[in-house]
Amino acid sequence: MSVSLAGKSPGDAIDLANKQQGQASDPNASAFVSASAGSGKTKLLIDRLLRLMLPRPAPEDPAQGIVPGTDPARIQCLTFTKAAAAEMSIRLQRELGRWVTLDDTALDARLTALGCGHGPMMRRSARALFARVLDLPGGMRIGTIHAFCQSLLRRFPVEAAISPHFRLVEETDSRIALNRAWEEVLASRVGSAEGRAALALLAGQVNAQEVTRLVRRLQEKAPLLGPMLSLLEQDPDEVQAQLRQVAGIVHADEEACILAATSLPDEAAMLRLLRLAIEVGPPGLKATAARIADWLTNAHPNRHQAWHAWRELFLTAAGEPRAAGGFVKGKVATSHPEIADALVAEAERVAAVDDVCRAIRMVSLTMALLRMAGPVLRRYAGTKRERGLLDYDDLIARTLDLLREPGSAWVLYKLDGGIDHLLLDEVQDTSELQWRIAGALTEDFFVGGGAGTERASPRTVFAVGDYKQSIYSFQGADPKAFHEWHERFRSRVRDGGEDWREPELNVSFRSVEPVLTLVDAVFASPDAAAGVVEPGSAVAVHHYSARPDAPGCVELWPLVPASLEAPDPLDGDAGPVPEPVSDDPWSAPARNRGQVSAPQRLAEALARWIAGEIGRPHATGGAPLTAGDVLVLVPRRSAFVRALIRALKAEGVPVATLVRTGLVDQIAVQDLMALCDVLLLPQDNLTLGCVLTSPLGGLSDDSLMELAIGREGTLWDQLRDRSEERPDWRRAWGMLSTLFGRVDFVSPHALLSEALGRLGGRARLLARLGPEAVEPVDELLSAALRHAETHPPSLQGFLHWLRRSEETIKREPDAAGDAVRVMTAHGAKGLQARLVVLPDTTSIAPTDENLLWSKESGLMLPFWVPRADLASAPTKRLRDRIRQAAQEESNRLLYVALTRAADRLVVCGWEPGRKTPAKLPPTCWYELCRQGFETAEASAEPFGLGWPGDRLLLEQRAAVEPVRRNPVIVPPPAPSLPAWMGRAPLWHPLPPPVEPALPRPLAPSRPDDVGLGPVPELRSPLDAGNDPVERRTGARADAFRRGRLVHALLQHLPGLDPSNRDAAARRFLLAGPDGLPPDEAGHLATQIMALLSDPALAPLFEPDALAEQPVSGLVDGIVISGQIDRLRVLADEILLCDFKTNRRTPARPEEVPVPYLRQMAAYRALLAALYPGRPIRCALVWTQEAAIMHLPDAVLLPHAPGTYRTRAEDARASPGVA
Repeated sequence: MSVSLAGKSPGDAIDLANKQQGQASDPNASAFVSASAGSGKTKLLIDRLLRLMLPRPAPEDPAQGIVPGTDPARIQCLTFTKAAAAEMSIRLQRELGRWVTLDDTALDARLTALGCGHGPMMRRSARALFARVLDLPGGMRIGTIHAFCQSLLRRFPVEAAISPHFRLVEETDSRIALNRAWEEVLASRVGSAEGRAALALLAGQVNAQEVTRLVRRLQEKAPLLGPMLSLLEQDPDEVQAQLRQVAGIVHADEEACILAATSLPDEAAMLRLLRLAIEVGPPGLKATAARIADWLTNAHPNRHQAWHAWRELFLTAAGEPRAAGGFVKGKVATSHPEIADALVAEAERVAAVDDVCRAIRMVSLTMALLRMAGPVLRRYAGTKRERGLLDYDDLIARTLDLLREPGSAWVLYKLDGGIDHLLLDEVQDTSELQWRIAGALTEDFFVGGGAGTERASPRTVFAVGDYKQSIYSFQGADPKAFHEWHERFRSRVRDGGEDWREPELNVSFRSVEPVLTLVDAVFASPDAAAGVVEPGSAVAVHHYSARPDAPGCVELWPLVPASLEAPDPLDGDAGPVPEPVSDDPWSAPARNRGQVSAPQRLAEALARWIAGEIGRPHATGGAPLTAGDVLVLVPRRSAFVRALIRALKAEGVPVATLVRTGLVDQIAVQDLMALCDVLLLPQDNLTLGCVLTSPLGGLSDDSLMELAIGREGTLWDQLRDRSEERPDWRRAWGMLSTLFGRVDFVSPHALLSEALGRLGGRARLLARLGPEAVEPVDELLSAALRHAETHPPSLQGFLHWLRRSEETIKREPDAAGDAVRVMTAHGAKGLQARLVVLPDTTSIAPTDENLLWSKESGLMLPFWVPRADLASAPTKRLRDRIRQAAQEESNRLLYVALTRAADRLVVCGWEPGRKTPAKLPPTCWYELCRQGFETAEASAEPFGLGWPGDRLLLEQRAAVEPVRRNPVIVPPPAPSLPAWMGRAPLWHPLPPPVEPALPRPLAPSRPDDVGLGPVPELRSPLDAGNDPVERRTGARADAFRRGRLVHALLQHLPGLDPSNRDAAARRFLLAGPDGLPPDEAGHLATQIMALLSDPALAPLFEPDALAEQPVSGLVDGIVISGQIDRLRVLADEILLCDFKTNRRTPARPEEVPVPYLRQMAAYRALLAALYPGRPIRCALVWTQEAAIMHLPDAVLLPHAPGTYRTRAEDARASPGVA
């Protein structure tokens, strides 16, 4: 059917939206804004920020003139995600930058539309804002609540009692540390009787993995459980007493409860009625009455031993009290109703006793869990404290403690003096603790001196969100706190005498009229409105479209039946004819023999339909769809998602999976992890075989069998010995041997980078696995870098860390490109698409959480109910609340999913179970949408995609039918790829061009190219005494001290008169804390004097010689900059030497380390350019041995700057192992 838009126009809706946003962005009023989906929430925040920073009329009396705008440094904006903060900052900078370039008329128009007025003064202020914000230290204060808390704790670490250099702990490291704390506590508690008793109770209910999960759940609630955990450490009996109080337990234990229950309230009356039943009742009633009377004849102290028999008389097998018909039937029930009444009353009393007994057992199990978990959480907190680590929950909790500690009032004073306006974004996703932080920051905004009566404009608090979109309860979002703090802010502002507003933004700039009509109709139902319409509000959900004339369509497809008859081969829509069954039991079927489940059938039909829709306009009008215009939303990850992705790929439709998946579950990652396992343990034949047949190894199954069968020894040895027999074996061994030679010397990231890059692993993975392998591989490399930040570089440690982690891959929506996006509705928050498909709509989210929470006693208390038969009345009430909250969040999630659609929406699903027709849960998405379609009076049309039924349709056609032409698609020119990326088909990467060395001083400790040799070894102090001379003399000379002394003497002795040098040297060697024994000092002084008087080097130590001479210049395009220890420029030659301290002395010049030869050759080349034609003689003085080594030109020339660059280019150009 067509939707009537009589009386509406785009201008009306836009005028309404402008009016709403103008009221909400008033800088002189505090506001709590309810912004529906697509209503321009981000624009509102930007407008509010701009109006706050611009001059504005005086709030009390506009006639008094204009007050200056707020300093940007005094505005704090807190958002929910980093992406939202980044988008807000970018849009703000873009708008301010645009103001600088606009002419006066255009800028006046923009300022007037913003509600700020215009004029020369306003234009000057607007154009100056760009520079003011740009020059602000750190930029505008726009960030997440966690970023704000981190900066605050960095600023006040002492007051927060944390390390000033704290680090944020990785989620994986946090999980591993918590598991390690559990293991340590488990080992320590086994030795105590209390610990063994608690473990026995836990082991009787769940396995170790489940206990670990429970401890993790308690850790997630640690900020709220803080008071309870402190009380548990000091007085566990008090915690148990509060648990018992909430559970309604008054008896000490189960036996005492049963013993008290054996005394009936009116036993004499019960006996009289039993005798009456025996007299007048039928045989069944007589037998039951006799058994009850027999039990009552037992003495009171013995009755509790037979309580089980008494319980079976009054309760069903399910533990429910028997109904009246279960005791008395027929005429006796009519003539003597008092018999049934008495028996039913006793049955209810017995059920109540049974409920208390279950509660006692449940509290015992909960205390056993807490007795084990409490020490684990304390040990985990201690580990973080010792290492200076904080997690994201700690950031919130520590900041809240900092802001509410009485001794930290001055912290609030300093913050209060620096914030005049607080803006809160996405407040529906804010947790209780985060609300408290916002409350603490604004506590003095509207009272006393903090209200700032002397200020030109009032301080304000601004919150924007949408209760209908609160869907992140698993991250702590609390809709109840949303309402509580709404009321608190309203009271604070009004009590302070300031202006308070609560505007609603319900004009959608995203969705067309049919989509919004369906949304309003769906949530007009009480079942769907639960959790969507705010409590206490009688107003139904209602939206207006800013695109009322735009074409659009919403559809509800019939459900895929749970069972279908075999398709007719003559039916064109029936699909392929099933493969005939072969009589040969050994012949494997080539495909599914027509047995397709309902979800699989929907996935295949939906993929075909999407493929047909792409590239053509809809019947209602509009531009043709592209793959990037399609968004498929599911409530959770499931097998259907994988089936749909397979089906889309089979249809040739580009698809991007944005559903979060486990990193170690990806095939490419498993191949790389297997490669690492083999490098750590080459004797693992099975893993090595997997690597060889993976894309990394490149062997076929036949090739592996030929290599492995009949071998002697390990597969590794076989591959090494026979690698030259076949090209694929040679390539595989080349890769493995190269990596094996480096596994103990490089970091995991460097090893993986070499395997993927130079050795061609990435190209082979992508060739076989496709582009889907790109993100897992990149995420694995990122994980390796994160591991290296806080762990030693160990490959085995990295694999252990990775396997124990729960690292996930989440592709960013913006990176999907022109591909169909498949993602969860939670991940689609803030996104939109022209066509949205909701295929998984008939299931209900499971709510089988066995850890329940109660605040009835004032403390946050956990109740652990591992099995349904341990549930009692209080825990059933708690579980009912959880289920109700889950259903309300499911309704809000449906709202988010429906409002992602801009032009078209399709709702479909399959029948649950195996029966047709299936009964749908009344609160599932499909049923709620079906009721909405009926409420909106949708039209029905035949459905022709392969199963019976009609589709319901709401559509609106374009006002003017466009002329339909086949679009001429001109493909863009293929980009020219750089050579280093390789070329098809093998895509072997080529080395990039060699970059020139950086213009930095040449130093042996910083060689320009590590490929030319390692840094020379230092003389180890452990080698002292190993020299034969040292062993003969018994001396243990310190190599480092000796080298320093020689270097100092060579530097300073040349400045003395030659006749005084020997005496000065001996005095220096004997004096000070580094003084040598007299014999050794005399021997060393003799060596130094011989060195100074050496005829070849004597000119270097004369007064005219240059010491520590800086030199710089350009040689063959390379900047040379360094410092020569001794230099002498003579008329016929040039002499230079360099001192090498604490280095091992080579036996001959050819053994001098390459970096030293390069350094001296560079100095030689630079001096040759300065003094052409003069011979240059170079030498090294090894201070360890006080020895001189002359460097011939033949040794230095191969290391001149131009020659070693050429060799480096040749080395890099040589191909690696393919």
